[in-house]
Amino acid sequence: MKKISSNFLNILTLILSQLFLINANKIFDYSHARGSRLNIVAGPLSSRRAIIPYGFTKLNICNSKRIKRVEDTLGELLTGNKYYSTDYIAKVNEDTYCNILCYKNFSEIDVNVFRKLIQRIYFSTLVVDKLPAGLIRYNNVTKQSSIKYFDGIPIGYKFKDQFYLYNHLQFHILLNKIDKDRYNVVGFNILPMSIEHDGAIPKCVNNGESLLQNFDKPPQPLKQGKILFTYDVIFEYSDIPFASRWDHYKISRSPIHFTGIILSEFLVGISTIFVIYLLNKNVRKDIDTYNYRVSQFEDINEYDWKQVAGDVFRPPRINKLLLSSLIGTGCQLLSMIGITLFLAVIGFMNPEKRNNILNIGILFFCFCGLIGGYVAAIFYRFWGGQSWIRLSIFTSVLFPGTLLFGYMNINIILTMEKSNAAVNFSDIISLFILWIFCTFPLILIGSFFGFKSNHINIPCEINKIPSFIPEKPWYLHYKYITFVTGLIGFATIFIEFHFVMGALWKHEIYFLASFLGISIFMFILVMGEMSVLVVYYNLCYGDYNWWWKSFVIGASPVIYFVLYSLIYCFYLRISTFSALVIYLGMMSLISVMVILVCGATSVFLCMGFLNKIYSAIRVD
Repeated sequence: MKKISSNFLNILTLILSQLFLINANKIFDYSHARGSRLNIVAGPLSSRRAIIPYGFTKLNICNSKRIKRVEDTLGELLTGNKYYSTDYIAKVNEDTYCNILCYKNFSEIDVNVFRKLIQRIYFSTLVVDKLPAGLIRYNNVTKQSSIKYFDGIPIGYKFKDQFYLYNHLQFHILLNKIDKDRYNVVGFNILPMSIEHDGAIPKCVNNGESLLQNFDKPPQPLKQGKILFTYDVIFEYSDIPFASRWDHYKISRSPIHFTGIILSEFLVGISTIFVIYLLNKNVRKDIDTYNYRVSQFEDINEYDWKQVAGDVFRPPRINKLLLSSLIGTGCQLLSMIGITLFLAVIGFMNPEKRNNILNIGILFFCFCGLIGGYVAAIFYRFWGGQSWIRLSIFTSVLFPGTLLFGYMNINIILTMEKSNAAVNFSDIISLFILWIFCTFPLILIGSFFGFKSNHINIPCEINKIPSFIPEKPWYLHYKYITFVTGLIGFATIFIEFHFVMGALWKHEIYFLASFLGISIFMFILVMGEMSVLVVYYNLCYGDYNWWWKSFVIGASPVIYFVLYSLIYCFYLRISTFSALVIYLGMMSLISVMVILVCGATSVFLCMGFLNKIYSAIRVD
């Protein structure tokens, strides 16, 4: 219990501290004096195909007593991005060549571990001053090189059924000179090589003039016995300013991305203009005609949206408690996403703290429980619900319970795989305590004030006896129309979703939080418009059961989110069953969030639209 309490306090302190993390380069001094030692830190072993991350210590290379765990944040704890210090020695502006790291005795177990990691294309992560290393790929035939910034550094390679180790790393560290004896690190790249040394005697080149001769030496095969690991440290001067050192990692600035964003916004604009024009023309005409005929005391026998004024705000026939909880949780998530993206745009999150978005997201999800409880209570009370305590408990358990259950199952698989991302049971209990003492009380308070607040004002009284609902065309049934509306919504955010998936599963760094915020806003707006359009035409045929329909129509893009996730799974070429289960589990949780956010906002927009049009007609 003492350990759990300590972990809980640590987690609470970590997420609260993230509120005050602005740009790290404005708070911390990253400059280094000539001759000072740079800390080369090792991150997790990761793979696109296997997905499951492992700790650097799994390699069991040169794990001396000096290798220690670097302090974690909450995001690093939950995502498995745990970092360790290393024995690599790099002193600022001092080039060194053919340095000996260690002399490792490979056992049969070690050989099997490395062979499995190489087969599953695992990459290691090395970091200097928060900059992850870029991979230098050199072609010894064409004498040309290129740099790739996202995968990491390969452990080895396979050639003609033989496995080889990259046992020699050439560090290229770019320095920007501040003054006479102080420098900033503005770049970090690694050229991996495979060199078969002569036992404990290194065979790598020990001078900077003939480094390319290392490619002419026999490669180091993966085998039992002692293998020598070496490295070079080369410093290069660069004109890149410190503030621009992350520009190489910003693939989000590619022309494809900007073109996709422009096309998406164009599609959103066209659909918005079309919906507004169509509804404005039809609704205005209907209102004017109806009000004139009512004023002339004419008989009105047609069965359309004006004739169901006494039923349109009738409570949903089934699951009022469930729907109100879904709407409240959707508003809670939407508030959390909005605040988190706003903080990202103004600079509270930077690429040096990639997990800040998860830290702040968890924090504001807890705090936004006040909004979720309040909104859920307003709808539940409007629909005739009585127990705000029952509603609070249901809302508190519905999504967090699903999230926690799914995460615990994923964590069990990670633990069985001995993954770096596996979270200790005590840490999960700490998060559970955080939910109990933060999220649940805030939802309870929000529900209490929601029940005490003014009733939702509606322009029409609800008839005591429900009206008959006539048959309508088959294409207006939401079972069919959801495929069309979902496709329109998914098309507006497809490009942005593709880049977000790259950040989640391909270790790319996503920078354009402003574009993401705009895309999410436009995506939600389009789905709200689609819901309004479908609800309007259903009302024209006398179908006034719109509450659940608007929620389902708003959430319909999840069909294509799931399909795209399955296609992306084949693109990643996931190689293990456990990795597949983890991938599908994580994407299922994301899909649930899409359902809640889009469904809740669609209900709100439909409610506002119906209030507007029914307040404009004369109802006796």
